[in-house]
Amino acid sequence: MTIRPAAKKSLGQNFLVDPSYCDRITRFAGIEPLDHVVEIGPGTGALTSSLLRCGASVFAIEFDREMVDYLNRELLPGAGPDLTIHFADVLRFDWMDLSAWSPFKIVGNLPYNIATRIVRDLASFTSLFESFSFMVQKEVAQRILARPGNKDYGFLTLLAEYHFTRLPGFDVPPGAFRPSPKVTSHVMKLVPRSEPPDPVGDYQEFVSLVARAFAQRRKTLWNNLAGRVGRERLTEAFEKAGIGRNKRPEEVSLSQYSCLARVL
Repeated sequence: MTIRPAAKKSLGQNFLVDPSYCDRITRFAGIEPLDHVVEIGPGTGALTSSLLRCGASVFAIEFDREMVDYLNRELLPGAGPDLTIHFADVLRFDWMDLSAWSPFKIVGNLPYNIATRIVRDLASFTSLFESFSFMVQKEVAQRILARPGNKDYGFLTLLAEYHFTRLPGFDVPPGAFRPSPKVTSHVMKLVPRSEPPDPVGDYQEFVSLVARAFAQRRKTLWNNLAGRVGRERLTEAFEKAGIGRNKRPEEVSLSQYSCLARVL
């Protein structure tokens, strides 16, 4: 019997080992026979096995060479052509390399330390995939799913809302992992929008505006932007967007931020 590689703290690894939660994630992701599925971080292959049982073809991206070798020995022989194990850093992966496989569904148990970066990167490739169902630290999920006025509402919220329909799923307790993390996880789904709900002319300027808006959360939105924008122009923009001078960044909606970006 092959011994599974130990989780590496440096890579933020906590392996999902409870098969009932693996199957629940597969159902939540809507995986069907003949689906193309890209799995981020297959780990020991528990979720991968669930995806394969549904009849999907899986392209698994794994950064840990030891884990890749383990999966090639233990999982690949029984899966045959339905499984591809690709050794790569997902933060450096060129998603356009999978354009011929599109449309595909993405699933994954995201390492807590890179989850935000992965969501931001995938926002640039929404034409390639149907949905992104993933498990992440509940605190990160709350930031993505937050509504205006909530303390978790911020830059990541607005970026996700601009590109995706955000769907909450279910919590996963620490006991479903080995080793057990100290936090609860949450499974959620992002579905790419055909177009943003309130398009902006210059997307990079919009991103820069939102980043400046949340640079100092304790300040009002006006004070965060006043140093970069003339008072007269900022007054006009706030009036057109219907934003009061005393509003804090987390109290302003996506449509209002989009309006600000267009005016400025």
